[in-house]
Amino acid sequence: MPIPFILGAAALAAAGYGVKKGLDAKEDYELADKNNKKASRIVDDTKKSINEKRKNTTARLETLGRNKYKIYSGSVKIFSEEYKKIKNVDYSGIKGYDELAHFKPESPAFNKLTNASLEISSMLSAAGGSVAAGTALAAGTYGAVMSGGFAAATTGTSIATLSGAAATNATLAWLGGGAIGTGFGMAGGMVVLGGLVAGPALAIGGAFMASKAEEAYYESRSNVKKAEKFAEEGKSICAVLQAMETRAGQIDEVLFGLNQWLKHFNVKLKKIIETNGCNYRTYPAAAKKCVAMATQTVMTLQLILDTPLLTEEGKLAAVSERALQTSQNYLCELDRA
Repeated sequence: MPIPFILGAAALAAAGYGVKKGLDAKEDYELADKNNKKASRIVDDTKKSINEKRKNTTARLETLGRNKYKIYSGSVKIFSEEYKKIKNVDYSGIKGYDELAHFKPESPAFNKLTNASLEISSMLSAAGGSVAAGTALAAGTYGAVMSGGFAAATTGTSIATLSGAAATNATLAWLGGGAIGTGFGMAGGMVVLGGLVAGPALAIGGAFMASKAEEAYYESRSNVKKAEKFAEEGKSICAVLQAMETRAGQIDEVLFGLNQWLKHFNVKLKKIIETNGCNYRTYPAAAKKCVAMATQTVMTLQLILDTPLLTEEGKLAAVSERALQTSQNYLCELDRA
């Protein structure tokens, strides 16, 4: 009878269709798994690159911060102790040094420098000569003298307790060990990309499974695109970190040069005072010029010591480039003198 045969043929056709869809589903799942693994590799490699660059930049900034504190508590403090002994300072008769008029031993500007060097020296003394990594990082990223004083910084606790820009800057917290994505304006979805690219559960089924597999395949392609976008953002982040690291290195180099000159002038100041006393008016022209050069040097040092490397938004500050250029130019003048 033909009916059973027809039914059997229909059943075979249906079975064949189910097998075909099952094979399609298997292939789609394999492709989805392959794409998701590719996306995971991209994300992992990007995170690794960002973290390595973050650690290098953080170390560079911490070194800069510690060097700032050493200069303030060392040669700057010594200059302050010698300079405040001199009476009747008047730079009006020295060509090219008129701008030093506001920085006489009795002036508020000099008192600010003196107080900063004393506070930093006290802080280092209380900490056994060293500072916490977070405090050094904040000093390297911003000025050595942060607004609000050193009360929070000297505790060496949380970076977030520091006053001024350091209290609100997400980049600083991220550099100090926060999660990727805290700063640099990264999209929230990118932070959890690792979860999005997890391979879907694999299963074998008929037409329904084929539909789900196809969905997983297209989702995996989307994950690869997201991972590739994250990788591009990662390159931008690494470029920003490299720029910060480079700027910090340039500043550190200039600070070293200026500090060497200030040490040189400190020796001369002490000798001038021992030889000529403390009345600036009685100093010979060469001694007056030396005092002026020492004062200009410490003022230039203070400029770059207290100029922030970053803005409160975590971007490289244009003011740090200008301060660096000014300091480099003055250092060249000293080297030519």
